[in-house]
Amino acid sequence: MNVPRYLIVPILAVAISSCQQNKAPKSVDTIAENADTTVLDNAKVADTTAIEMPGDKPVPLAQLIVPGISVGQTAINEGSEVVHKKLGKPDGGDAAMGKSVSIWYANHDTTGYITQMYFSRDMGNDETSRVKQIRVTSPWFKVSNKIYAGMPFKIAESVYKLKKIATFEDKGGKRSLYDDVKGGIGFEVDDKDIITGIVIHETGREATGTYLAFFPNLKPIK
Repeated sequence: MNVPRYLIVPILAVAISSCQQNKAPKSVDTIAENADTTVLDNAKVADTTAIEMPGDKPVPLAQLIVPGISVGQTAINEGSEVVHKKLGKPDGGDAAMGKSVSIWYANHDTTGYITQMYFSRDMGNDETSRVKQIRVTSPWFKVSNKIYAGMPFKIAESVYKLKKIATFEDKGGKRSLYDDVKGGIGFEVDDKDIITGIVIHETGREATGTYLAFFPNLKPIK
């Protein structure tokens, strides 16, 4: 039986993910533990080959960041109950007026890598609270094998149409937030031009719209 060419990449990616998922860090920042792979049904995994750089090997699905779509196997617009069931009780967070933030620390250590998610409910239309932004600081998650937290920002700049949209402080350090609004991906960068965090959001919506929920000291650049 001939396998359609457009299915080859997804099939290989799933196979690699199955082999490597057991090697993932045993902490909630992986997002992949007990994950339901059906959340990637709308992720157009075959299209992720477009963000691979020359010489790259495919990134396992459990680690893959897909701009505007997903981080690992948690997707934008996925329901909060499903997310919390997969990841377990958050280590922290806040909620008010149909909006909420959940925080997970790697190995429940507040000094470790962070996964943050912003949820919002469309009151009157959709009572399900859904993921609108996902922020990760762990280098385990990768856009490609050359773009992840800890890498030089210039690599991301060469791939995405990024604009500096805000500044903020995190753990005493100054950060700049760059965003590709149409692409649905943003990068936090330190004063040495190193990526310190990556955020995925809905395409066409600037990251600052909800980043204030992560960093109250955020200063948008107009």
